[in-house]
Amino acid sequence: MSIVSGYKKFKKYILTSSGFQLVSHWTNANTLQFDDGKTAQAKLGAIDGISSSKDSSSDKIAASTKLVSELNSNFSGQFGGMTFWVNDTGEPCVTYKVGADSVSKKLGSWKRILIGSNNTSIDCKKYEGWADFTLDNFFIVAARVRAGVSWSLRYGNINISAIPSLTYNKSTGILSISNTSANESHTYDEQSRISLSTSLDYDIYLITMG
Repeated sequence: MSIVSGYKKFKKYILTSSGFQLVSHWTNANTLQFDDGKTAQAKLGAIDGISSSKDSSSDKIAASTKLVSELNSNFSGQFGGMTFWVNDTGEPCVTYKVGADSVSKKLGSWKRILIGSNNTSIDCKKYEGWADFTLDNFFIVAARVRAGVSWSLRYGNINISAIPSLTYNKSTGILSISNTSANESHTYDEQSRISLSTSLDYDIYLITMG
């Protein structure tokens, strides 16, 4: 038996001053009213339809559950296991898993790591993200400048300088430091000789996301 078996059409009338008027049991968006007093037209009238297309740019088309499910799957595939949240001081943070352990970090926070002192070469492969490092990730701080001079001078003068230079090889993860010392010697004549030397004691830092 059909679930609509026995259904009979009916009409309902009410008596008004002008006689019996037919009462409609149907409504539309302009007559259907919600508890807040707004009609369905006011709440939903701007929606022209539902689409599963990811290429739609209309602000009048609602996303289907199929599209929402697909986007959610894509998001989970790229950021699966990651939880984004805000700490008590209003800073954005992320929690993710490394093996069986959960790790939480502040987004946009940086940390400074001392990776060497007076080195001429440093292997950075033990630091996470080393293949993406650039020279902007490193800086050198002079801790002490040493200088020596020896002269027998009748005339003239000379100047020397030691300007440190950094180079980074992304393929090998090796940071090279050069030009941290300088030596200069001049002989003008038998009565005029000068020798100068300078060198730096320095620390090298890596700047990376915390």
